[in-house]
Amino acid sequence: MRKYLIVAVAAMTALTFTSVAVAQTTTPDMSVSITPKKAGKKKKPKNSEIKLSIENFETNRTMSELTITTAKTFKFSGKGLTKCSEATLEASGPSACPKASRVGKGTASAALGVGKPPAEQTLLNFVVTPVVLGPKEIGFYLAAKELPINVLAPGHISGRKLTIEVPAAAQQPVPGTFAGLIALETTLKAKKGKNYLGATNGCKSKKHPFSAVLTFVPNGFDPVGGTRSTKASTVCSK
Repeated sequence: MRKYLIVAVAAMTALTFTSVAVAQTTTPDMSVSITPKKAGKKKKPKNSEIKLSIENFETNRTMSELTITTAKTFKFSGKGLTKCSEATLEASGPSACPKASRVGKGTASAALGVGKPPAEQTLLNFVVTPVVLGPKEIGFYLAAKELPINVLAPGHISGRKLTIEVPAAAQQPVPGTFAGLIALETTLKAKKGKNYLGATNGCKSKKHPFSAVLTFVPNGFDPVGGTRSTKASTVCSK
């Protein structure tokens, strides 16, 4: 009887540690949604709206770059769309840019004061405005609600990859004090004639698979930095 009791206790202990490990996962969570679900074709791409969101569970790490890889059946492009100059956006904000160059909306949140107890950290909430800057450039303008922080995070399109650089002013909103990403989300859509910011050109296995890589920098609390990867998909039909 004692032997069975020891085995039972060991099993319960293993289950408890497994549950804790799952609860403290370091893998970011990503979700993606594309509408309409019925996809276009290679010769006739379909204008689409895309919603992306990422939740980071390691909020004491400071992100310097986010790279999103789209499905082979989805394409990002600023070609032929109304654009704004980077200098205008950076100096005067989205309101100074042509309305048609503002191609969506978004939000982001971060904890200012990595490594400090939660009670000593400051929650920062950003309004994010994506703006077309060129055929392969989308700028994400970040305006904080709690502090006078207005910065541009430049995004570059290369093939199926959209790489967004987090500016130093967003990494350290207060000089010497780093911020850790909590979550971000954005909705993107634009059209001008037959030019689309986001378009589907097929549907394979009834889904559009996406992936993302978050790159972190050393920030004192996290002396190494490194990367974390995540994946997500959204359903589609032909």
